[in-house]
Parts: sequence; C-alpha cells; structure tokens
Amino acid sequence: MAIAAAWQTVASVTTTAGTVYTTNASTASTFAYQRDLVVTNSGTATVFVGIGASNVATSVASFSIPAGGTLILTQCQVPGGVPVSACTGAGSSQVSIGYALNVAYV
Repeated sequence: MAIAAAWQTVASVTTTAGTVYTTNASTASTFAYQRDLVVTNSGTATVFVGIGASNVATSVASFSIPAGGTLILTQCQVPGGVPVSACTGAGSSQVSIGYALNVAYV
C-alpha cells in the first residue's frame, strides 16, 4: 500500500497511557482532506492506541501496532476534537500521527 500522509506530530510513548494527539475539531485547508487517520509506530516497542477518550489506551483493549507498523482508520470520517492516546506494554517507543491524503491498496 502507498501512503501519502500529512504528518501532524511525532510523540514519545511509554508504559503510562497519555494523549499523544487530539484530532482537529474541523477541517482546515492546511490539513487537506481529513478522511484517513494514520498512526505509525516509528519506535522499537509495540504501541497500543485508543481513540475517543483521554488515556483510553491499554495493553488489552486498544489497537496494537508492532514496531514499524501502521494503523489506518479509513473510509470513515475521523471524529473531530477527540484525543488519541497511546502506551506501550514495556519500554518506550514513538508514534507519528497524521492524515492520509491518498491511500491506495495494491
């Protein structure tokens, strides 16, 4: 798959769940088409990501993203103004978060 993402932030993630990004409340021209939310684990530890409530991420009730992996929420409108939280099961990692401009499945 090819991803052309407009990255918004890079955040450090530890074993303590915390908000790493809050989605935009409304579409802005600088973010282009905000349909697909992309979360990439750019670190070395597995990251658990939750969306919709502050610090909702846990190691048992969230999306698991392995090191180097990517989570794409596609074909749905990303909720506006909601927190994206993340944590690791052990160690630390980093996540890159942005909006996809063009997601093509091959």
